[in-house]
Amino acid sequence: MTKKTHPLLRAMLPVVKGLAAMLGPDYEIVLHDVSNPEHSVIAIENGHVTGRRIGSPLTDLGLYILKSKKFRNVSHVANYATSTGDGRKLRSTTIFLRDENGKIIGFLCINFDTTKFSMLKETIDYMVQVQELESIFQGSAERFPTRLEELLAETLENARNFLHKPLRMASKEEKLRVIKELDEKGFFLLKGAVEELSKEMGNSKFTIYSYLREVRKLKNGNLI
Repeated sequence: MTKKTHPLLRAMLPVVKGLAAMLGPDYEIVLHDVSNPEHSVIAIENGHVTGRRIGSPLTDLGLYILKSKKFRNVSHVANYATSTGDGRKLRSTTIFLRDENGKIIGFLCINFDTTKFSMLKETIDYMVQVQELESIFQGSAERFPTRLEELLAETLENARNFLHKPLRMASKEEKLRVIKELDEKGFFLLKGAVEELSKEMGNSKFTIYSYLREVRKLKNGNLI
């Protein structure tokens, strides 16, 4: 930095250090003096992000901004993608520092190395990735009952929803369809399942067993 450095740029020096202290080592904070584009960097914190130091030149984007009319009334360009020479992805923001006449005299740049967070995101995406239950289980969702009675009641509730009416109002054909569905889901592995279903359907246990045998004898389990 020289005596000719604009006072506004000198005033930004504590900002560079303060931002770096607040944001941490993955954030590079750079202050450019555009009056000397070949050695524009006059202050930098966490320069390891891009490998630059004081005296490094202005970037190609910085040169373009200085020449392009499209940035005449722009105060900043935020959150754009850049990358380092070794391929790390950065998220960058450039703030334009202007004098009293509106002329750009410098840039305050923030470059965030997203590498750690990209790796974390990949890990989180993997940890929350799930297989849709319908692809392996013909049910609405796996439930976690605390008691057997809960499991029986929930299964029978699903059976009612399957027919859209009370089971005791179902025809024999409909009851066979329900029993087939329940059998495929392992309902009859539960102790007391036949008794509960007989109450629900209004049939005796012997009738339920008869229906179950009939369902299991049908070729491929297809009901007419």
